[in-house]
Amino acid sequence: MLLFFIFAIPGLALGQSKIAGKISDVKDQLKLSDATIMLLTAKDSILTGFTRSDENGLFSLAKPDTGSYVLIVSYPKYGDFYTEIQPGVDYSRLAIGMTNTATLLQEVIVTGRIPITIKGDTTEYDAGSFKVEKNAKVEDLLKALPGITVDASGKITAQGKTVKRVLVDGEEFFGDDPTLVTRNIRSDMVDKVQVYEKKSEQAERTGVDDGQREQTINVKLKDGSKNGMFGKALVGVGTDDYYMGQLMLNKFKGAQKISLYGLFGNNGTTSMNWQDAQKYGGDSGVSYGEDGSMSWSSFTDPFSGEGVVGVPKAINSGVNFSDKFDKDKHTVNMNYKYGRLSSDGNDETIMSGLINNKSVKNVDTENDQHRANLKYDLKLDSSNLLTIRGGASRKNLWSDNKREAYQFGQDADTTIAENTRELVKNNINEFNFSAYFTHKFKKKGRSFTFDGQWKRNEMKGTGHLNSDLRNYGLKTDSLTDQSKVRNNTSDVLSASISYTEPLSKIWNLVVGTGIEQSSSSSLVESFNNDGQGNYNQLDRRFSNNYDFDRNSSQYKLAIVHTTEKFKFTVANNFNNDKLKQFNNYTIQGITRSYFTYNPNVSAGYSFTKSKGLWLNYTGKNQLPSMSQIQPILDNSDQINRYLGNENLKPSFRNSLNLNYNSFRVLSGNYLYVGGNISTEKNPITQNIDTLKGINTYTWNNVVGKTNTSLNVWSGVYFKLSKKLGLSNSPQFYVNMSDNYNMFNHQLNKVNTTNFNFTYNFKRDTKTGLNFDLNFSPQYRLMKSSLERNTNSNGFVFASNGSVEYFFNKTFKVYTNYTYSYEAATKAFDEKFEQFLLHPGVSKKFLKDESLVLDFMINDILNQNKGFSRSASTSVFTQRRYDTIRRYYMLKLSWDFTKMFL
Repeated sequence: MLLFFIFAIPGLALGQSKIAGKISDVKDQLKLSDATIMLLTAKDSILTGFTRSDENGLFSLAKPDTGSYVLIVSYPKYGDFYTEIQPGVDYSRLAIGMTNTATLLQEVIVTGRIPITIKGDTTEYDAGSFKVEKNAKVEDLLKALPGITVDASGKITAQGKTVKRVLVDGEEFFGDDPTLVTRNIRSDMVDKVQVYEKKSEQAERTGVDDGQREQTINVKLKDGSKNGMFGKALVGVGTDDYYMGQLMLNKFKGAQKISLYGLFGNNGTTSMNWQDAQKYGGDSGVSYGEDGSMSWSSFTDPFSGEGVVGVPKAINSGVNFSDKFDKDKHTVNMNYKYGRLSSDGNDETIMSGLINNKSVKNVDTENDQHRANLKYDLKLDSSNLLTIRGGASRKNLWSDNKREAYQFGQDADTTIAENTRELVKNNINEFNFSAYFTHKFKKKGRSFTFDGQWKRNEMKGTGHLNSDLRNYGLKTDSLTDQSKVRNNTSDVLSASISYTEPLSKIWNLVVGTGIEQSSSSSLVESFNNDGQGNYNQLDRRFSNNYDFDRNSSQYKLAIVHTTEKFKFTVANNFNNDKLKQFNNYTIQGITRSYFTYNPNVSAGYSFTKSKGLWLNYTGKNQLPSMSQIQPILDNSDQINRYLGNENLKPSFRNSLNLNYNSFRVLSGNYLYVGGNISTEKNPITQNIDTLKGINTYTWNNVVGKTNTSLNVWSGVYFKLSKKLGLSNSPQFYVNMSDNYNMFNHQLNKVNTTNFNFTYNFKRDTKTGLNFDLNFSPQYRLMKSSLERNTNSNGFVFASNGSVEYFFNKTFKVYTNYTYSYEAATKAFDEKFEQFLLHPGVSKKFLKDESLVLDFMINDILNQNKGFSRSASTSVFTQRRYDTIRRYYMLKLSWDFTKMFL
């Protein structure tokens, strides 16, 4: 009896609780493999199940025990099939016949809502088919879509690739800052979400695919949401004088969009995000690979307050206007942004290894910035398009830094002590203008483009330096009391033309040429005190007056092969650069000429629309920059001095990238594997000399040596239990590199290896318990040929995430956490460990749940300590700084909407 129940009942239950069948062409009975099968609730079209047919056209889906459903089957170039699924009926032997669209006349086959459809290279999600909380934002909707993930900073990954651009109805929204879309627009205003790889602007305008892609999300609004006003207001008050506020307002009327936002606070919550920081003048920490991939390092949004020393006071605001006129012939998009950030606090930095020193700083800063941008598109006719862009910004930067620094010898005795105070005030103006014209000829694929650009940067500044330097080895004291004047300018003017000729349906020839002229000047004047309080004695040693000119011409010849599955490009780039530097003090100059060849080969093969292999090779001559060439002495940090080198030569860098991506649309599962190997011959490196008691950094070529780097990465995402809403994503990353530099005229070879594994475990149902947890163990290795006894080898572990529990749809408790651990190393014999916990409780009010009251505690354990460790060329650095610690805050937010008929 027991064996009967074990074997018979599951089989009986399985036979009664599945939907299964065969899919074929209704006319000639061809088996249709990889057809899309979806099960939706009949009441509200929520997606509950999906699968694909196998090579024999067979499929099987679990059938819910209760409720009415709709089964939808779709296949490329066939009309969609749908049928109702009722409880108590056997659907285990369905025979589904699909009709080719070529045989259809004016029949309307599809009714109802389809959660996911694939149109060419575009995956389209029906927003209403996915469940989110009431008044949720687009970011919450994206988290519910299969194959899309959003991390705590707002960075979006779609189908295993980083999303670089989020559009609204195909247009930019405050530039291309993703979070200003995802955190500003309500999800119930969205009709469709489209995910696709956006072609380059040149490819879209000329019709010739150049192989360049950007992973893009386009948010299509409902027609009823394009004539109205909506927004959000938030205010927060906390203990210890912490506060925050937000106001976001959006007005839509057809193609016209007017938006404004304002954020202020002193708790680090005024971030624009990593991508907007690039446009607004901050260091985003984002670097781009030749494959279009991005990596992040030490990102600090200039107005987020994150990563600054002390408690930040920040204002971040902007206004955006866009519209189309005269039957979309004219398109205008313009915006203005203003930001302000001030902070003060203490910062301690310790360096060990080849260099041993310690510095303690008191930092007081103010940063004030304005920026305006304009984009204008003019469609002269179907063959001619002109795009004009312009921008201007003004930055006012002020700082007052007090610093004590000590240099130590090998016996840990103090060799140099420095006490410095420096006041700096800089005003920076930036201007840019560009015109981009495209003409398409009658012959398909034949096109002509012109691209002209002008940029100008101006920096005018003043400062004052007081310094007391004591050299214990030489038994000397040096006092500095100087007034500083800085005046730097840079002008860049460039123009290029390109012509594309189709050789056949799949082969295109691209030829192009361009010129660029840049002129820069650098004036730094240091004036000593004459003893009577007047600063009029020029110190020529720490002053400079340089002009730097560069004239460059470029030539390009490329062949492009494009089919539906295979893309291949070979590009030959030739550059002729002439550099001239002139010292206005010595009336002497030097000139350099470089003729370089920079090849590029890229290829991509698509096994299916969601599975592909990509390869790219780039060879590039790295020319020395102006800052690397100019031999300028700066005495603001007399323990560390940085020199240029007029005799630098180009290095040559080879880079090979290989990537494989596989994505299953319906399940959201994806797999990626990739690698990069790069070499740099005769690398330009920063060499260190400590023989005179101070640290002198000079740029030099390490002739005859080659830096190498190897990176390998892989990751997979899949659901553990659809019923429980559990998913996970294991990922790993390995980096190995060999780099050369000189230390005290001796060759130093540095080997580094990093092993990193990351595991993400997630439950997202918006009912009961939800969590998003990340665990990342890492092991670091570094070996130096000169410093064998000191290294930073050690174990590192990091974890962060969020946990929330919904008692009902309007009340939840939650917590966010971050855990960091770094083991003791030979360079630093003290381990670092920190656990930050931020709990809170949230309650929604009003009939439409638009009013939210939130109470949270930041760093309830009061453990937050600004801390970082890094290693470079056998120099190990540890930094500690003041930052935001424990406070309690009560927040009230209101989402409002007013639609017009």
